[in-house]
Amino acid sequence: MNFWEALDTGANKTTLASLVKQYTNAHKNVKINVQSYDSSTLGEQLNTATAAKQAPAIVQVNDSWFTLYQESGGIVPLKPYITGKNGLSQSDLSDFYAPLLKDGQVDGEQYALPFNKSDEVLYYNATLLKKNNMQPPTTLTDFVTDIKKLTKSDGSQWGLSMTPSTDEWATIFKDLGGKNFLSSDSRSTLFDQGSDAQYAQQALDLFAPLAKTGAVHVTTGYSWQNDFTSQKAAFALGTSASYPFLKAHGGSTFDFNEVAFPGGPAGQFTALYGNNLALFSGVSVDTRNAAWDFMKFLTSTASSISFVPQTGNLPIRQSAYNSQSLQHYYAQNPASKVGLAQIPHTYVASAAFVWYPCSEDITSSYISVLNGHSMAAATVQNMAELCKGDMS
Repeated sequence: MNFWEALDTGANKTTLASLVKQYTNAHKNVKINVQSYDSSTLGEQLNTATAAKQAPAIVQVNDSWFTLYQESGGIVPLKPYITGKNGLSQSDLSDFYAPLLKDGQVDGEQYALPFNKSDEVLYYNATLLKKNNMQPPTTLTDFVTDIKKLTKSDGSQWGLSMTPSTDEWATIFKDLGGKNFLSSDSRSTLFDQGSDAQYAQQALDLFAPLAKTGAVHVTTGYSWQNDFTSQKAAFALGTSASYPFLKAHGGSTFDFNEVAFPGGPAGQFTALYGNNLALFSGVSVDTRNAAWDFMKFLTSTASSISFVPQTGNLPIRQSAYNSQSLQHYYAQNPASKVGLAQIPHTYVASAAFVWYPCSEDITSSYISVLNGHSMAAATVQNMAELCKGDMS
């Protein structure tokens, strides 16, 4: 069978390769052709392969992709496999963390199973906070205050380092009280309508003055990790999956920890990251049956137990978390439990395929505001216009 995935670097790649080898060693009659891509290339290749009716049997997909292919019939519903002879029991389904399982559903029907999942957290230099008699912030108001307090005027230390994306803006938007991003039919934007427009503007504006004064260091890619591990930034925003890397690349030289993304008047929210696994149509029955069995293996308790410590991803099953192995891991790495505790507060802004290009436009607009190149009020309307252009 052909398996296309997006874990193409580092511990993610090696850990997945180990799981594939483990499966094929136990199933000598099954050959798995693994093709690794970065996330954007995977989407492009999948579009091409699907149009040519040459899609792989099993694919690691994000929310908007699998929704698109579900609508077109490109992926198959999992109910026949879940309820089949080689299926999943009700206790198996209940073992998955409910928000993660729901992420693979369309109108209540399961089309994908969770695999590599994480959420956004706030990393902080615990040594530095202790030195300043400070506690990690729990609210956006406290966060802004702490960023200012831990910034050095000579530029030798930033309060916060971050690589801006739609997710930071969207989480702040929801923290403040924002409700909707797109309409249910994905044909119009809602974040620019009514009171949501006010929250959208405030979310764009929250860090802009701090970026202007140098309290927030706006980075690209994974540069925020270097800022944090070199202790040039007191705080950093990133996914819970970054923990092993931070610890291995300098984080062991000082005390660091993580807390939930600071909340606001509307509550606590954090963006859900990572991909699900889906079965694609266009392959033989035998191949798809083998792909389902492989999917079961990758989403099993045992695989999750192997996957979590190496990659920093969330355990997708409660039994994995409760295992002796992961209990030992979390006892040794208690900070890693923060992302797990935030699972009930995760959200996906939109599973519509149009959200993919729309979010890229929002990210660019957000960066423009942070860099002082545009004003938040006008940018909200501009973001909406760009997103509407993606819908046409």
